[in-house]
Amino acid sequence: MSRPIEQALANLIPRHPGALPFELVELASSLLAQSRNKCSNLKPDEEVARMYACANLACERLKTSLNLPPIEPRPPIPPRVYGKLYAYFDRTLISSAARQRAKRDGVRAGGKAVNANSEGRALPQRLTPSKGKSFEGFQSQRTAKRGLLVKGREERDGRVPRWLGPVVRLLCGEMGTRGAVPHVLAGVESILCLPCPHPKGDKGMQGKLPALVAAVWFLVVVRLRGVDGQGVETMARKDRVREVLGGAGGDEGVLERVGSGEEAWMGWEEVVFERDVNSWRKEIVGKGWKELDWFTNIGDGVGVEGEGGEDADADPDADVEMGENGEVIESAGRRARPGTMIQEQYCVTREKREAFIEWKEMMLAHIEEVMADGYMERDDAEVNAQ
Repeated sequence: MSRPIEQALANLIPRHPGALPFELVELASSLLAQSRNKCSNLKPDEEVARMYACANLACERLKTSLNLPPIEPRPPIPPRVYGKLYAYFDRTLISSAARQRAKRDGVRAGGKAVNANSEGRALPQRLTPSKGKSFEGFQSQRTAKRGLLVKGREERDGRVPRWLGPVVRLLCGEMGTRGAVPHVLAGVESILCLPCPHPKGDKGMQGKLPALVAAVWFLVVVRLRGVDGQGVETMARKDRVREVLGGAGGDEGVLERVGSGEEAWMGWEEVVFERDVNSWRKEIVGKGWKELDWFTNIGDGVGVEGEGGEDADADPDADVEMGENGEVIESAGRRARPGTMIQEQYCVTREKREAFIEWKEMMLAHIEEVMADGYMERDDAEVNAQ
């Protein structure tokens, strides 16, 4: 267990020199064990960040005593969901030192109570208040956490539009990639709320949020499918993604959840252009957004849950042939994917076979004419010897 905990701690305090303190690792492990006992009913998207939240809580509680460097939280789930999870853990979990002190005080009080009371019941004890309770009167004076671009929930809501969640769920449902919903949401919110890992001086992409959703969806789905499933995301499916996003503003289910006000649809665009999607993909790859936890925590090739739609019944091990209008025709065998010789120009279609047979007959007839005119002689003995 210590290895994943140490990795989470190292991601939270990347500027810490040398090995991690033993007390920090021990406290993080203790909080994780407590959380599994006291907070066992987490949602699936919250369960992903259980270990990370415990490590973050341990860093916050020991940063003064251990003189830790600045904590740089980059949670693997959307910041709003992570904030609620962190606050819940902070209220519920207590450190091992506080637990031992409460137990020791309880034993002392219990010993005194035995002398005064024949029943031997220990007097009730007050536990050490949590960090949230201790600083409850100073919340207005606190500054934003290091590593976040937003100073509070209001500013965060100003960056992340209200339509993001319903639209992403609609997109993943239509494309048969429901397992990608939490990863897409985490990716989009991280790009909007976290500082750029490798800024290059230029402002980069601004706005075009539906195109950002499409770009993040593609990167997430390709990683979930793994190397063997990259060929599934064809140009037709990419066009379908832009079509679903373009029509999401008129979907009844989305409108019921988001509403029709201008504030609710902040940053929305009815038309999603392919050039904007490609620009966002270039921005994400070029400036290191894929190095953050929202992407690195995605299991490579774990698959996409709830697949369906037009490509659900397609054979994943099929050859790809291009039809007359450029449509993809699959047959038994291997399938085309980037980095292999199984590409469109090498696919032998029916038209190519007919053209080759016609060319072959024409060449054989031309050779027969040349031989009949005496311009070419064939040595049958030499041919048989070869």
